[in-house]
Amino acid sequence: MKENKMKYEYEVLKVGDADAILIRHYIGNEQFIILIDAGNAGDASIIKKHLNDYYGSYYIDLAICTHPDSDHKDGFFDLLQDDEIAIKTFWLTDPAQYLDVNDIQRYKNKENATKAVRKIWQKSTNPNLNLIDLALDKCAEVISVTDGVQHPILPISIVGPSDKYYGEVVKAMVTDYGIKTYEDSSKEAYDDTFKIDEKDIKSVIDNDEDSSPYNASSLIILYEPEDGKRLLFAGDANTTSLQMMLNKYKWLRNVDFLKVPHHGSRRNLNTSIIEALSPQKCYISAAGNKKHPSGRLVYWLAKYGDVYSTHTCNSYIHCQSATMPNRNGTVKLDPLKKKE
Repeated sequence: MKENKMKYEYEVLKVGDADAILIRHYIGNEQFIILIDAGNAGDASIIKKHLNDYYGSYYIDLAICTHPDSDHKDGFFDLLQDDEIAIKTFWLTDPAQYLDVNDIQRYKNKENATKAVRKIWQKSTNPNLNLIDLALDKCAEVISVTDGVQHPILPISIVGPSDKYYGEVVKAMVTDYGIKTYEDSSKEAYDDTFKIDEKDIKSVIDNDEDSSPYNASSLIILYEPEDGKRLLFAGDANTTSLQMMLNKYKWLRNVDFLKVPHHGSRRNLNTSIIEALSPQKCYISAAGNKKHPSGRLVYWLAKYGDVYSTHTCNSYIHCQSATMPNRNGTVKLDPLKKKE
């Protein structure tokens, strides 16, 4: 029975410069499926096929949308409108929970204010569709989450951003709604041919932070199965939020796995955070261009562990616990860069 409790697998699907991550966790012989982000519009079909091919189920126990950028939220619209897909619990952060008296007065009443701030959760290509509204209609429960929330059954919790920090950045998100603040993908191919000058590489990584309030709002998710491993899914979190997490959770060091934030951009991690986390294995969801992932960031991550990227695999990156039976068709992947 103990071995069954430790059965799990996690997968980063190939969806370009977007995120779609699945975890299958067992309690006894019962499987629980967790979906973290759902990519862009159109990526729901990839997720649905994967659920059917490998899990034999369209039932998602927990769906989490880390933040309201289109490459994380838009795939959820198709999933929520698909009659074959069932989602029990949906986690995201509701900006309406952070309205103050001045906000309500500005919009005349709370109902108007709620609709106004929830616009950040509209589908990027259809303002008539709102993710919170769809989730409330489709899911058994929708919960607004920030740091400190733990699932009642599954070993998964939110370790950032703090409630206070989200309350600060949500003001900027609402004010800047419709303004593209995230980093564009590059049309140049992934580049790892730069001169190896560690002082220069460190300077590049450490001296520029992601300025997007949307990414600053990103949920940071910790998954701790019973085999003692720590898996950190960082969404698109920025260095401020990640450092706040490390300041609070001083024991959160030397993680076994890191889902690298923002497709491996050099602006969302710095060398001190990487050293503190010392991830043994890093997964990046990226298209494989000059910015995503950053060759310099990959170099620094490889000081601590192997680095993988979806742009070098056929359809997904897969890993499983030692007690999980091998899955037919799973191919061992070579790292983008092995630990130095």
